[in-house]
Amino acid sequence: MKLTQLKKITDKLRSYEKYEPPQPVNKDLPPTYNIVLSASNKGSGKTYNIVQLLTNYELSGFISSDGKRVKMRTIWISGGTANSRQNAILDTLKTLSKEDRIDLEDNVDDYMRVLYEDIKQERDEIEAYNIYRNIYNKFIKYKNVNKLNFEELSLLKYKNYIDPDKDPECPRDDDGDILYHPRMVFLILDDMIGSDGYGNKRGNFLNRLAIKSRHESDELVGLNLIFISQSFKSIPAIIRKQTDVFVLLKNSNKEYIIDAIAEEVGSHFNKQELLEHYNAVSKIPYGALILSIHKKEKDENRVRLGWTNRIIRDPKYIM
Repeated sequence: MKLTQLKKITDKLRSYEKYEPPQPVNKDLPPTYNIVLSASNKGSGKTYNIVQLLTNYELSGFISSDGKRVKMRTIWISGGTANSRQNAILDTLKTLSKEDRIDLEDNVDDYMRVLYEDIKQERDEIEAYNIYRNIYNKFIKYKNVNKLNFEELSLLKYKNYIDPDKDPECPRDDDGDILYHPRMVFLILDDMIGSDGYGNKRGNFLNRLAIKSRHESDELVGLNLIFISQSFKSIPAIIRKQTDVFVLLKNSNKEYIIDAIAEEVGSHFNKQELLEHYNAVSKIPYGALILSIHKKEKDENRVRLGWTNRIIRDPKYIM
């Protein structure tokens, strides 16, 4: 291939500040924001596997791009079993409050819109609190109102110069601790196939959420999504195409499963490699083959046995 340089065309971009969401302190955990899809037969260990992941995130914690610790919030929505005694394993999650264990079968779209606004409102309240806290600290430092502009002074007067940490309206978590940074949210949708929440129309809220969940703006709030189902193909194609991490547990029809996700993971894995790993992992009780195509994933962690072991790939398969 012969090339010639176009002298008046550049491939350089102007400098800009790239946004980086908070990341797990433990860099061997899947990077955020992410979408995880776990689908397999009943009794294969799907819930146990996802609780393992969430537990590791809790143990790790998160850190923002400017070095601040970030708390975690887990929301578990199920088609009727979020509060089941058979799901007592959910009690082990320290970031999952009783109010965030939600049973939902009907009007899923409407409920999800309200929940999303609730998450966004918490973020906005935290950002507003930090604005006031910074102005208050500036006032305390200089002890001189002439150092403040009109907007800053107006906010101080509106708040009656209250110490931010004593403000009854300051954002707090369920333990009463002040939230200085928006929480890292994990929203789990467990076995919702029988509900009215799924659909292949682009206007469906869960579909739109999957597309926009990694984005932050005045109107959008970033979060992580985890879909748990008994069938890959029952998950709308729009959601499958947005998935970063696929969890494959024991299934009698492995080739069907591989075919179901072939288009989504084809940029990183070929069918032969996946079948080799899947056959080997399926011989292990409750074994899970975990595949990550997240753009920030470590290359050596793209194929795992469960969350605790990486599978060493044959170099001939690495694309």
